[in-house]
Amino acid sequence: MIVFNLVCSECEYPFEGWFDDTKSFNSQKKRKLINCPNCESSNVSKTLVAPNVSKKSNSKPAKNKKTLASNIKKIRKIVEKNFDYVGDNFFEEAKKIKYGETKDRPIYGEATIEETKELIEEEINITPLPFQSNKKNN
Repeated sequence: MIVFNLVCSECEYPFEGWFDDTKSFNSQKKRKLINCPNCESSNVSKTLVAPNVSKKSNSKPAKNKKTLASNIKKIRKIVEKNFDYVGDNFFEEAKKIKYGETKDRPIYGEATIEETKELIEEEINITPLPFQSNKKNN
């Protein structure tokens, strides 16, 4: 399997496509079987992709798991200290901030996939966090 970064030529929406090989991609594109998930256009093209270079067989394993866990803990502390937790009201609060109905401040909380899609469609910048809040259970 090979993953290609694709972009729609109509709406410039970036997305990924998984193919057996380049020949398979070209064949599907020629038959207009690859469609943009945003606007359904079949006018898509590949973008530049960083090569997937495997590590040397004699290299030492990296300590990425501990580093990643440590970084997530640091992010969590920063967010919990500096952001307002709004819980299940995240969707409503994010919209109120965007449209000036409440003061602009950093917030975090929970949102459904449908709510997340709507926030993105309304060009409200959101970022998924790599942890779940402890406050949700409190």
